[in-house]
Amino acid sequence: MSGPRPLGAALVAAVLLAVAACGGGGGGGGVTPPPPPPPPSQGITFTTASGASTNVVALRSVGQTGARITLEVRAEVVTGLYGVAFDLTYPTSLFRLTSRSEGSFLSQSGADDTTFQAVETTPGTVVVGISRLGPLSGASGSGPLITLVFDAIANGSGNFSFSRNQAFAAEGTPLGVGWLGGSAQVAL
Repeated sequence: MSGPRPLGAALVAAVLLAVAACGGGGGGGGVTPPPPPPPPSQGITFTTASGASTNVVALRSVGQTGARITLEVRAEVVTGLYGVAFDLTYPTSLFRLTSRSEGSFLSQSGADDTTFQAVETTPGTVVVGISRLGPLSGASGSGPLITLVFDAIANGSGNFSFSRNQAFAAEGTPLGVGWLGGSAQVAL
């Protein structure tokens, strides 16, 4: 007795015929789309100016968190450094100076007494003076002279540069050291 087929069996048969006609659903051999591009790089990139790596005072990045960067002005392999004085200019269109503190380099080897000044005299210019006090010899080696913290306030690029640079020995005589600033790229 052959009667009408139930609707469900006819539907299953139609689906099986459609799958067989497509070649078994093997994907059709299409081209895989390329992966999406990576998101734009965000943050602050700081690059110290190129130059000698010894007998210099250099600006170096020592950390970054979000839109905040910490920079150190460092003595790099110097001999007999008793004190420094300099102006550091930075791009006010990109950064706001939020803090400054004395580094530990000149207070090494029993120099408990140092004098430290870091004043932003005009927007974008920090005037710095750091010196040992008393009858001590100059410090030798490498280490931080001052730590500066900046908050990024806009995207772009700009330079950090030294001017009116002075480095001196315990006798007050000038020391010939190089000065390396740097540049920053901000992408918030």
